[in-house]
Amino acid sequence: MIRSIVTAPALALLVFAAPLRAADVSANASRDAARLVSCMKAFDAACANSLTYTKVLEEHGISRSQLDQAVTNMYGNMKSIHAAYSRFDLEMPWLPFVRSGRSFIFIPYNAVLEGNGRKMTAKSFLIGVSEDSGVSWEFVDGQQVTKDTVGHVIPGYVGQLPEQQLSQTAFVPK
Repeated sequence: MIRSIVTAPALALLVFAAPLRAADVSANASRDAARLVSCMKAFDAACANSLTYTKVLEEHGISRSQLDQAVTNMYGNMKSIHAAYSRFDLEMPWLPFVRSGRSFIFIPYNAVLEGNGRKMTAKSFLIGVSEDSGVSWEFVDGQQVTKDTVGHVIPGYVGQLPEQQLSQTAFVPK
C-alpha cells in the first residue's frame, strides 16, 4: 500500500514532466530568438553573431572572423542608408526535437526592413540549434533553407518546413 502511494505521484511527475520540459525548451528558444531580433534591429553585429549558429558555415570553409566581418559590413551598409526594421515579429515556436545529439526548433517570423526608399518583406523562420539540451540557443536564418538544403543544418531532417515568402528590392547605399 505504501509503495503504491509513493509510486503514483512519481508516475504522475513522469507523465507531466515531458510537456513541461518541452515548454521550458520552447520558452528558452523564444527568449534567445527575441534577443537575436533585438540585436538585428539595432544592427549590432557582435550581438547578432553571438546568437548565430556558425558551425554550418564553418563546415563550408567560412571562418568565424569572415562571418563577423561580413555581418559588420552588412550592418554598416544598412546604417549608412538609414535602414530600419519597421516590423520583426516572432510567431509561436514549433515543437522542439532532437537530431544527432542537438536540439532543434523552428520559429517562424514576419519582418519588414525599410531603407533608401526600398522595402524588403520576409515571412520566414529561424532554425534554433541547442547543444545543451535547450538551455541556450543559437540560430540560422531560414530564408535560404529549402527541403533540399535543410539537411546541412539539421542532419537527416525530412519533415515539413515553415512557410516562406520573400519580397525584396535591392538595398544600395547612396
